[in-house]
Amino acid sequence: MTEQTIPYLIAHRGYPACYPENTLAGLEAAMLAGTCFVEIDIQLSARRTPFLCHDDHLQRLTGTDHCLTQLDDSVINMLSVPYPDSGLASTPEAESLSDLITFCQLLQEWPWVTAFVEIKLESIAKFGLTATMDAILEVIHPYHKQCVIISFDARAVAFARRQDAARIGWVVPKWDNEHGIIAKQLAPEFLFCSTSRLPHDSHERWQGPWQWVVYTVNDSHTALRYADEGVFLIETDTIGALLQHPLLKKNACIQSL
Repeated sequence: MTEQTIPYLIAHRGYPACYPENTLAGLEAAMLAGTCFVEIDIQLSARRTPFLCHDDHLQRLTGTDHCLTQLDDSVINMLSVPYPDSGLASTPEAESLSDLITFCQLLQEWPWVTAFVEIKLESIAKFGLTATMDAILEVIHPYHKQCVIISFDARAVAFARRQDAARIGWVVPKWDNEHGIIAKQLAPEFLFCSTSRLPHDSHERWQGPWQWVVYTVNDSHTALRYADEGVFLIETDTIGALLQHPLLKKNACIQSL
């Protein structure tokens, strides 16, 4: 194994194997573990405030029968996401949902960390593309050097590019010729693809100026295999555990951990 075949790991929604997903506690734990990259999801509240949240409907996360896009900020601030059954000692029962500005302030304390900010389709559908993008871009503008807008919605990442985003990423929704053409038109810096879609043979992948990112990989053997296949950015739910691996920790951003 050479240095060139060791991937970088992306903390997918923070550290959801041990902490509530998309919460400040999980994201800070991932950064303390040595991640160079985090990935978060964004939904807008009824006031169009960007919150870190993957699902619009909150049943899975908070056990409540509500949609975040329909809630006022004051209600969202009272909700919490329980910890997974991870065996961590001395943890609180749950963590609050965070808004994007609070996360960006945390990110600023870790200037070597890059955040992939995924804009979710439900918010675009409810508020429209322009209103959604404007709300999110306004918040991240002071932190734009550390943030990369990504989305399944090609229009959203194209919008970010038109607003002078230096880097964008598209999450590939389907593997076919039509979407390959869209990828070439967008020419993003990053193409995200699920492990079930991305061909293992690099010659079968779409060719372009991007780096491939694969999700979600939770074991070191698979992560290193993807690096051998030319994929050097790997999303994982188990960032702290994987960065204990003697090879994978070589690309950690805090070498002492």
